[in-house]
Amino acid sequence: MPSVEAGETFTETRTFQPEDVDQFAALSGDDQPRHTEPDGDGRRMVQGLLTASLLTSIGGDLEVLASQMDLQFQRPVYTGETLVCELTVVNVDPRPDAGVALVGDVTVRRSNRGDEPSQADTAAAKSTDGDTADTVVLEATVEGIIRE
Repeated sequence: MPSVEAGETFTETRTFQPEDVDQFAALSGDDQPRHTEPDGDGRRMVQGLLTASLLTSIGGDLEVLASQMDLQFQRPVYTGETLVCELTVVNVDPRPDAGVALVGDVTVRRSNRGDEPSQADTAAAKSTDGDTADTVVLEATVEGIIRE
């Protein structure tokens, strides 16, 4: 069982590609045209729950069995955008019979990676709705158990 303390922050970074959107559409049945057909900039909108899978990746690393996720989608996400998900542990409560109960706050933002941007990166860093890097796209509160 991983050791987790209140105040710790865990991070996951990912850039979703059209293939990711296709695979998620096949698994979930969420195959709306906005996910399967490119927009005027050649990008496709990433499904909200695929975006939320960033926090499930962190939960998997920490061996958390999720019991509740309150997801608040703020902005659309498009293929080719790099996202950074941060989960900050708000509370840990040892449970003698179940391990540790965990509560965390999650923020997912667009990122520009800090490199000198190429033309393609610049286009990806600014979405058609005027958002830029560091725009919050998803906020969440999560609860779960880390079993012993």
